[in-house]
Amino acid sequence: MASQNKPSYILKMLNDKIENISTSCNINADTIENEIVYSFGELRSELRKDLEKTMSLIPRFKKSEDLLMEKFHSLEMQLDEVHLICKEFDQLTMLPSMINGMRMMLQETNEKIFDDLRKEEKAPILLRQQQTHSDVQMPKIMSDNWLNLQIEENILDSPMMSNFQMSFDILSIHLRLCLLTFAVFPEEQLIKRKPLIYWWIGEGFITKSGEETFMELIGEGLIQPSHKSLKNPVIYGCTVHPWIHRMLISMARQANFFDLGTTGKATNGYQKSLRFVLDEKLSTNDYHPKGELSAIINMRDKYPSFSKNFFSMNGRIKVLQLGRWQNSHQHYIEIKEAGKLLDKLKMQKQLKYLSLRGISRITTLPSSIVGCQNLEILDLRACYNLETLPFDIGTFKKLKHFDVSECYLLENLPKGLENLSSLEVLKVFVVNPWRKNSCRLASLQNLEKLIKLSINIGIALPARPLLELPPLKPFNLRILIIIWQMRSTSIDKTNKEEERRRLYIFEDVSFPKLEKLDLRCFPDTMLPSWISPENMGNLKRLYIRGGMLETLLPVSEKFNPWNVEILRLNYLKNFRFQESFDVQKEFPHLSYLERINCNRIADGKYDANIEWRLDDGWEMLKSKLGSEGSDGFTSLT
Repeated sequence: MASQNKPSYILKMLNDKIENISTSCNINADTIENEIVYSFGELRSELRKDLEKTMSLIPRFKKSEDLLMEKFHSLEMQLDEVHLICKEFDQLTMLPSMINGMRMMLQETNEKIFDDLRKEEKAPILLRQQQTHSDVQMPKIMSDNWLNLQIEENILDSPMMSNFQMSFDILSIHLRLCLLTFAVFPEEQLIKRKPLIYWWIGEGFITKSGEETFMELIGEGLIQPSHKSLKNPVIYGCTVHPWIHRMLISMARQANFFDLGTTGKATNGYQKSLRFVLDEKLSTNDYHPKGELSAIINMRDKYPSFSKNFFSMNGRIKVLQLGRWQNSHQHYIEIKEAGKLLDKLKMQKQLKYLSLRGISRITTLPSSIVGCQNLEILDLRACYNLETLPFDIGTFKKLKHFDVSECYLLENLPKGLENLSSLEVLKVFVVNPWRKNSCRLASLQNLEKLIKLSINIGIALPARPLLELPPLKPFNLRILIIIWQMRSTSIDKTNKEEERRRLYIFEDVSFPKLEKLDLRCFPDTMLPSWISPENMGNLKRLYIRGGMLETLLPVSEKFNPWNVEILRLNYLKNFRFQESFDVQKEFPHLSYLERINCNRIADGKYDANIEWRLDDGWEMLKSKLGSEGSDGFTSLT
């Protein structure tokens, strides 16, 4: 049942109970008192239970909180009167009119709630986002009315907890294990998919796609998807509702899944769990696990450190997430003598997932790290000081996910990378043929399992083609991201040949399985011939963000429509939909279009931003594109 129908359901339940009382009044007078008193007691009990259930809905129905409380208290008072009347059989004739009055009050309450909801749906997007931000904080500053009901104190002993336990028990074992990991994250925090999925893979919780598992938890209503806007269909993370989060904390403690206090903060001392949570003001010197650890997860520790013999005593670690799980750059992490710590990891023969994401002052990854021969995921994203990788990195035969994106001092990837035969995800491949012992882009064709590739293309390229082995076989990529380093000045005649090489690196390659193409800082005014419907027949998502692009008009007269469903065009100061461009004809399968800060009209002013979904209708999109004029701009100031 959709959450927006729950208040109606609760009111209907109360109405049904009153109906039962009304029906009972037609029974023989000798048995009516017991029936009425029983029904009244059951109704009062159900009222209390459903108030607890309603708590999970209050963040969305904040405006209706006072109304609900007023009506519930009024109902209780009227039920008291019903109870008294039931004991006075000569006054039973008053009961039908009282019940009808209660029914009318319930109906009015129901209509008032949904009238507020309809108004909320029509509110401006920005206003609703502000309300949502406020509502997220609401459970933490609950009104005195709700606190007086002692919901906060009794939630773990309530029927709501029993119902959640039943829902939890019917999940498959892998979903239960994945769900319990949410207990350790701070309440109401946005959690990105990748760190979660990497953790699940490392501990062996999932036997199928991590993305599929993530969507299953959303489908069960156990986590809440996060979108960048109301219309955008792409899910980029999730949150957990406070009440579900608190239940998960209780269940994780009972199962010794984590060593947590009642508030969810990690505890120290003699531990029962085999998962060590790095938190503020905790020291590994005082940590004495019951057995050998399987996972170390950094939640809030900015300066993690480990006792001298910590890793020698714990040689069966599968997950070591020392870096940040947050996506924001403001979460600073630093490890003193990081080189010595990383050198100790060579004894971790069972390590599958290593995350150093966002850790400062790591300049090199020592060769000793290749001792972790079972490593499947190596996440070095945003290690801003990282300059070199081990020359023998190709010995990681089980490595599937390798992320060095945002490592801006890393000038190349070492030769031998093409030997990672299990590699599925590579972020980012640095194109730099000037450096000796650098891996060449053409060599990646040997990675037959590679499905996601990010490429960083520098400013200067040599005259020799980057792909030196024509004819080239098709890549099996599903996702391709290309980032061009932008020049400080526009293209001129002296470097056009160089720009052509930067654009046509895949000129003779086809991408029959590609589903997503993401182009950033695109350096030319038109798309090259290899980016076309003919070459990418399975493409569903096309993102072009930043650069010099001016049009999406095809470079050839041959017409083939795109199969793209999601089109995002952002920060393209020269881009505009020409009058001759028919969006519906070129993109007949389009379900979402986003255009932000495109076509600079004046300093700081651009064409009006557009966010469109298929539900809005093609005519609305054409109207928005056709109505642009001198006043149809968005100001950046």
